[in-house]
Amino acid sequence: MQDMLKNAARLLDRRLREQIPLTGHIGLEITAWDGRGLIMAAPLLPNLNDKGTGFAGSIATLATLAGWALITLWVEERRGPADVAIYRSEIDYRRPVTGDFFARCQLPEEGALKALLASLDSKGRGRLKLAVTVCQEGTEAVFFRGSYAVRLHPGK
Repeated sequence: MQDMLKNAARLLDRRLREQIPLTGHIGLEITAWDGRGLIMAAPLLPNLNDKGTGFAGSIATLATLAGWALITLWVEERRGPADVAIYRSEIDYRRPVTGDFFARCQLPEEGALKALLASLDSKGRGRLKLAVTVCQEGTEAVFFRGSYAVRLHPGK
C-alpha cells in the first residue's frame, strides 16, 4: 500500500512539473503522502525576495498547491480523474521564512470527506476546505486556508 501511495505522489509531482512549469522553477516537490496527509517542500534559494527571506508569492504557491495535491490524490484514488481548483483562500504570514520550507496539510474530518464524495457521486462536483501550515525547521511560519472546487472528468 505504501508503495502505491509513493508512486501516486511521484506521478502527481511529474504532472505538476509538466502542467505547471512554475513548480519546477521554484523547486516544489511532494516529499510525503500517506493517504491522509501530505508534505510538499521548497528550497529557499530560488524563492528569495529582496530582503533575503522567502518570497510571499512562492510561499502562497506552495500552500495552494499542497492543498491541491492532497485533494487531487485523495479524490483520484477514490473516483478517478478530477479537476481541482482553488476558488478562495486566506493566508497569515506569521514570521519570515529564512531557510528551506515545507507545507503540511491533512484531510479534514470524515464528515466533510463523506459530503464531498456524496456530492461528486450525485452532481459530479463538490467543494472542500483545507488548512495548510507552512513550516521552516519545524516552526510554523504561515497559516493558509483554502476552499477548493472538485469536478470529476466527464464519463466518470
